[in-house]
This record gives sequence, structure tokens and C-alpha cells, in this order.
Amino acid sequence: MSRQNLFDRYANTSTGVSDSDVKTIRSMIGRFNLHTKEFHQYSDETKEMLKKIFQTKNQIISLTGSIRIAFDAIFSNILEPADKVLVLTNGYWGNHIPKVINSYRGESIVYEENPKLPINVEKVKDILRKNNDVKAVAVVHVETDTGIVNSVSKIGEIVKKESDALYIVDCATSLGGMEVRVDDWGADFCFSGSHKCMTAPVGLAFISMSEDAWNVIQNRKTPIYGVYNNLIPWRAPQELECEPPLPTMTLHAVRATLEWILSIGPKEAYKLHELAALALRIGLLEMGLEVFPDCSNCEGCNSEKRFCSDVVTTVPYPPKVDHNDVEKIMGERYHLSLTRTPYRPDTFQLGTINEWQISQEYILKFLTTLGLTFSELDVNINLDNGIKKAYEILRQQKPI
Repeated sequence: MSRQNLFDRYANTSTGVSDSDVKTIRSMIGRFNLHTKEFHQYSDETKEMLKKIFQTKNQIISLTGSIRIAFDAIFSNILEPADKVLVLTNGYWGNHIPKVINSYRGESIVYEENPKLPINVEKVKDILRKNNDVKAVAVVHVETDTGIVNSVSKIGEIVKKESDALYIVDCATSLGGMEVRVDDWGADFCFSGSHKCMTAPVGLAFISMSEDAWNVIQNRKTPIYGVYNNLIPWRAPQELECEPPLPTMTLHAVRATLEWILSIGPKEAYKLHELAALALRIGLLEMGLEVFPDCSNCEGCNSEKRFCSDVVTTVPYPPKVDHNDVEKIMGERYHLSLTRTPYRPDTFQLGTINEWQISQEYILKFLTTLGLTFSELDVNINLDNGIKKAYEILRQQKPI
């Protein structure tokens, strides 16, 4: 397949960078001069919309860059030499956090859980009681690597009860596709960005910051290294001054997605993601495939206590199947870009993060083509059963 055909016809089945839908792409055509009061009003309005999705009264800071820049901004601002951070991890992105901490001369205390399971909150309590001098506790809400949801609400309760630590929550993949409750969780920092459920291009990271977070930054004893990630100037910016140059087209795209979510109601939007992810998981399981999380320790796909996410599903390749064969058939024949995850090479990730990926059309097409592909590669697949079960769930979606 030619490169041009690849770019024109392939649909991304993974978790990011998200494909943008038509309304989002159309919104990016609009022009804007950054250095006008109209733009700053527009930017401030967009942040107020973001607050509704974060469910917070805290200040929102925007930074130009991918979501990863939020890691650096947070830790470069709060950490002084030898400060300790408790990192709770059960996947690639949790494991990324100590790298950032160590680069700013902090000390990481790492609790690593089985990647097939959510973080054990009782273990967090025990660890924190033994290390209650940590400056912060950091956790990922939805681990993009594995598709597992961590109990960030319960963890937040423990952090506030057992320590004076700041609570940092990575909502990179979940914001806009699952409910995020910053204030209820007690999160001092919570961050995400433009290129996951916001369905916009890479270019913006968003950080919500509590008063406690600002106090720690403003009362540090040593200077913050660097200028670009220094958050202090954005505590109270000068008139007509905004965070370093915001990509206006990306901001337009984020705004379009926020308007869509708020127009139908966040709960209705999240329900679309929930049903799409449920149909996808049940369809895969009924076809005879597996999902990566340990289902034997979960209370079931329909339980409110399930730990599979509504935005990403990680699937192991069947034994003896060459991922190159799967990618070739899915891409060249069905124009669906399916690739193994770089974090866990024996698996592939499936996103339900944008309007296309949560549609009945996409879920049924994907399950059908994946089932046909694996059947062609001599995997025993019960395609009819998988499609039937998925369709029964998707019928519950309200038209939008």
C-alpha cells in the first residue's frame, strides 16, 4: 500500500494520537490572533469548559506540547533535591513517572502492582504509613498500556488521611471519555491533553492545580530550573499574556469536542464510551479471544467495580499468530490500522476514545474484520456469537 493511501484511508484503532472527526477538523480552519483580548476571552472560556469536564474549581493551566510535558511541569515545579514521591504503578506510564522524578533530583518510592490488576489500595495505605514524609503521591487513572482503571478516589482518601502529600493523578486517556472528579478525589494536580478523548491533534496539555499545589511551589526554598515549564508566571498572568504560544488550531479542535460533550451532557457522552467498550470486550470474549486484565479477579463487565476501562482495551495476540500478518490483512484489506503496543509487544491496544470509535458502525466493523482475519490465520473464532452479543449491547446507545 502506498504511503498516500495509508494516510488517506487507514483508520486508527488504537488510543492515540486520536483520529479527529469531521466537526473537529472543520473547527480548525478558523483563524485567530493570539495577541488580542478576543483570543484570551476565548481561551479563558475554553478553560471554564474544561473545568466542567475535570469537575473542579481549581485553576487550569495550558501548556504547549504533548501530555508528557505535564509530567515535567509538575515535578520540576514541586521537587527540590531529595524530595520523595510515592509512585503507584501497574503499567508503562506509571513506570515512566520515576524517570521524570529522578531527572529533577527527586527520590522515587515505587509500589508496582501486577499489570493485570488495579493498584491495591490497602497496600497503598501500608506503604504510606511507613513513608508519610513523601512530598507527593502519583498514580495513573487509566493505564493506557493495560486498559486498567485504578481506584483513584479511594487512593485519594488514603493520601489525605495518612499524609500531607500532594496528590497527582494522570488522566491522560480518561478525560473526556470517563468521569473525572478532581475535587472529589482531592487531586492537587490532575492532567490530560488534546490528543486522546479530546480528539484533537497533539499540541496541548492541561493541568488542574489546587491551592495547596500553588502554595508548595511558591514556598519552595530553591529556584525552579528552566523557564518554559515554570508555572509561577501563570498563577496571575499579565493582561494579554497566555501560556507559551498556544497552538490556536489545536485549541479550536479541543473547543469543538468540549462543545459536543457539554451539548449532549457529560454523563450521556461517557455512557457512549462505556457501551462501546463493553460491546467491544464482550464481542472479543464471545469470539474466543482474551483481554489483558485478569478477569478472574474482576466482579464482571457489568459491575460498577469492574477495572476494565471505557477508553482502552488491551488484547493479547492468540498463540502462534504473527502480528505482522494481522496488521497486513487488517490494513491492506480493511483499512484499519491495528498495531502491537510498543509497551507490551505480545498485545495490541484498542481505543474507544473518539466519536468514530464509539459508534455502532465502527465496533461491528472492527469485530467482524478482526474475526475474519484471525479465522484466516487458523484461529478458532466464533464470529457470529461475538457480533450478536456486541450488537445487543450497542442497541442501548442513544442516537446522537
